[in-house]
Amino acid sequence: MRKSQHIVYISFVLAVLWISSFAGQTNAQAAISSKAIDQVIEEQMELGRIPGMSVVVVKKDQVVYQKGFGYAERKKKEPVTDSTFFEIGSTSKAFTALAIVDLEKQGKIDLKEPVSSYIPGFFPTYHGKPQRITVEQLMHHTSGIPFQSIALIQPDDAKDALKKTVHQLKSIELNRKPGSSFEYATINYDVLGLIIENVTRQPYETYMKGLFKRHHLDQTEAGPERMKHGVISEGFKLQFLAPHAYQAPEFRGNTPAGYIVMNSQEVGTWLQYQLTDSTWSRFVKNPDHLTVNVPDEGKHVFYNAGWYIEKKNRHVESLFHAGSNPNYSSFFLIQPKEGVAIGVLANMNSSYTEQTARLVAKTIMGTNEQVESSMDPFQLIDQLCLAATCLFILLQTVSILRFIKWRKRVKSGAVVQREMTRGVWLKGLCWVLLLIGVLILPMILSQVAFNGLPWKMSFVWGPSSLIELAISYYLFFVWFCTIGFIKGFMVTSTAGKRGQKDDRQTDFGHSSL
Repeated sequence: MRKSQHIVYISFVLAVLWISSFAGQTNAQAAISSKAIDQVIEEQMELGRIPGMSVVVVKKDQVVYQKGFGYAERKKKEPVTDSTFFEIGSTSKAFTALAIVDLEKQGKIDLKEPVSSYIPGFFPTYHGKPQRITVEQLMHHTSGIPFQSIALIQPDDAKDALKKTVHQLKSIELNRKPGSSFEYATINYDVLGLIIENVTRQPYETYMKGLFKRHHLDQTEAGPERMKHGVISEGFKLQFLAPHAYQAPEFRGNTPAGYIVMNSQEVGTWLQYQLTDSTWSRFVKNPDHLTVNVPDEGKHVFYNAGWYIEKKNRHVESLFHAGSNPNYSSFFLIQPKEGVAIGVLANMNSSYTEQTARLVAKTIMGTNEQVESSMDPFQLIDQLCLAATCLFILLQTVSILRFIKWRKRVKSGAVVQREMTRGVWLKGLCWVLLLIGVLILPMILSQVAFNGLPWKMSFVWGPSSLIELAISYYLFFVWFCTIGFIKGFMVTSTAGKRGQKDDRQTDFGHSSL
């Protein structure tokens, strides 16, 4: 009996040791995985010069990774945590779509109905003829509303800002026939936001607050209120190769499309919902909705309800969406087959948020799939601005020094006013025309470089160094053309030339002696 008890005891101890060893190994693997994810995030932050980032990873119905990096406030060096709030940009669109779908379930909205049923007088035109845009087409970005319509969204903090934004579209000329093809226009979701207001008879922000609570997103808010209360991160922009704090204007008229405020704790809850709620998931991935391809993202990518949807062999490979505001960015990535979702929030507008999410996914899956590394366009613009600004400052300095030298010659009588002939006046006119051309050139360049968006918008969204470049550009060319115009009426005097010649002869005579 004692022998059998002894054997049982030994067996029990060995089992405990084996289980402990296995658990220790599992913990070690988790630690290695966590360390690998940390390294990926820190590398991407350094490459993107991003001051702060918060990342969450969800596997099925559990948050398996959640961490903040860098700082949320520059002066105090306040660290980013999983409770730090960020504007999430265009990843807000999925929330607006969820509200529309909820209202459809309640029988208050029909996705096939024209927008004019909910916003009276909403009849954009195509080739001069009024068009019937449906609610569903807004959700797919197939309404035909042009991308450049984002320029209509003006800084505004008034209560009726959303209505003012949307009413500008009532008779806008469309780029394509509604339903024919995809063209991303952020303002589509502002129109959806106004539909929500008109149907519920509540401000968009108020209705969404109730929706968030029903989905256990108690801290999430639409609009700037959360940014005024709570642990928030400063927003940043690049300025001459370094991030600088930047307070962007308030665009309340664009809240449904880009101004929901969250932290990574609640992003984790939201991503869990995406993976586990079959009703919402079926709507987003409904084959009937995935009929229009998104060319820029690939032949297997579609768009619906605030998500890009990659579909291959009748199966959804991934859902993803990026968010960009002037001083914040985000990226959400969902891989349904693996049951994994990743959310990245950053306090600077950067393409590295997407790259971070995709590299984290690669690290978790242990795949060899290549993640394309591309230069952040804002970094490129910032570098070009630095080089061009330095060049204009150098040219300005040289020009001023030459002008000072020329002024001395004027005072000495070596340079005098020339006779006012027709040729002289034509030369002066050429300088005036050159100045006008120089003033107009940036407007032409903006049409090419920024998809036709105005410079004032580029100053809000682009690196702060764009402003310094503009100042140095205009100062130099206004100075250059003005001096050229003035010099055009002056000529080196004959007496001055003789005096210079006599001086040279005298100097030569002295040197001979």
